[in-house]
Amino acid sequence: MRRPGFLRRPAPWLLVMGLAALLVGAGSGWGETLTVSQPNQSLYPAPDFASAPIAPVPVGSQVSVVSQSGDWYQVDFQGQQGWLHRQAFPQAKGPKFNLPGMLFGAPVKETKSDEVALAGKGFTPEVEASYRQSHPEMKFAEVDRVEAFQVNHAKLQSFIKEGGLNP
Repeated sequence: MRRPGFLRRPAPWLLVMGLAALLVGAGSGWGETLTVSQPNQSLYPAPDFASAPIAPVPVGSQVSVVSQSGDWYQVDFQGQQGWLHRQAFPQAKGPKFNLPGMLFGAPVKETKSDEVALAGKGFTPEVEASYRQSHPEMKFAEVDRVEAFQVNHAKLQSFIKEGGLNP
């Protein structure tokens, strides 16, 4: 009895099946649910802090991860899809498998406008606690007041446009 053609040379089929299993396993991290643990988070239409926020995402909200691009997660939140930065859930570890990184090496790190925007977001709770301890003269109530300040997004976009700024 003759074997079917694909069984005569099993090595290529094993390789194809192995790659398929690897790729399916790589995507299994998506669809996970993450909980937002940082205040003042917004859902964005694109992975960019300069885009107009779609909706606020309060602390304690659960989002379903659809995909990831760098430090941004595309999520589903209350029926809306958008992007949240990883700062919203510092407990997230990121993708477990990075095929492009494995094949071509890690990208060169450089400062992006996203990171500059994050620098203005404030201390982490750990850094703030340490700073508070070493600087008792600091007026943290005023820092909290500044952090609570909200800017109207329409006015901000108008300011950017009128000033000819390119974020």
